[in-house]
Amino acid sequence: MRQAACKPARCGAAPNLARRQQAPVAHCSSTGAQPPVQQPAAAPSRRQLLRLAAGLPALALLPALAAPLPAAAAAPGPRFLTPEEQAAVDAAFAATCPKAKAPVIVRLVFHDAGSYSAAAGDGGVNASIQYELDRPDNFGLKRGWNVIEATAKKLQGTAAEGLSRADLIALAGAHAVRITGGPQIKVAVGRRDATAADPDGRMPALDSSAEQLLANFADKGLSARELIVLSGSHTLGSKGYGDPVTFDNTYYKTLLDKPWERVSADMAAHIGIPTDHVLPDNPTCRPFIEEYAADQQLFFRDFAAAFAKMTELGARWA
Repeated sequence: MRQAACKPARCGAAPNLARRQQAPVAHCSSTGAQPPVQQPAAAPSRRQLLRLAAGLPALALLPALAAPLPAAAAAPGPRFLTPEEQAAVDAAFAATCPKAKAPVIVRLVFHDAGSYSAAAGDGGVNASIQYELDRPDNFGLKRGWNVIEATAKKLQGTAAEGLSRADLIALAGAHAVRITGGPQIKVAVGRRDATAADPDGRMPALDSSAEQLLANFADKGLSARELIVLSGSHTLGSKGYGDPVTFDNTYYKTLLDKPWERVSADMAAHIGIPTDHVLPDNPTCRPFIEEYAADQQLFFRDFAAAFAKMTELGARWA
């Protein structure tokens, strides 16, 4: 039989393209309908190209945005030694600061700190003592300063290299207290060294009254209790308060006993210093003396806190 001719009505002949564009329709054949012919994708329009180009700069920024931000610079301020730094400092002081030098080191700290004035906003533990060694108040402290210089040399090439001389003074004081049996004192570091002497005349005079001592310490931001507890450092050295290289509360027991009243004036001059003698008769100072005479652990605790505070007064942090 002859195959029937395809009829446009049944095969869906394409309508007039002039009217509207439509997907092509498969032609009929003797074997059935063929799948649609894939047409090539239309080229992007000018508007699409412009949009794509506008987005390229933003894409280029993505790697930079994903990169980690640089760490902010640390603000100036105190910090504590790392374990590696502490080990280096301990080793250096073991070589430069034996027990026999503990008294002069503690005195060095107090005299460097003694230049501080809260009202003036200057002075303090800043190593200015190196420019003040010829002052009468600082007689004999050259020996203490030599320890600081020797320690700085020992620290070269170690984890603690670069600590300021002011930091070493504060750390040496804490070391001296500890090796003579006193409390462990955690001292911050990061001080900047002074480049010239601090103002003179800020240390208490040796003939000061108790009221004058209280006023002097108050100008430094230190309380009556802190005056008395810091004065306990006089237990070190040859002042007549027990073993000169043992840090304990013998100082306070001696103040209450007042042995200088039972000996000649010449002998009394070898027991403490005049500013010690005036403290037990002052009603503000005596209660603290009695507390520390009765409780050495209380003395140790309060001394450690007051000492750390004193070493930070007036500090300029790097």
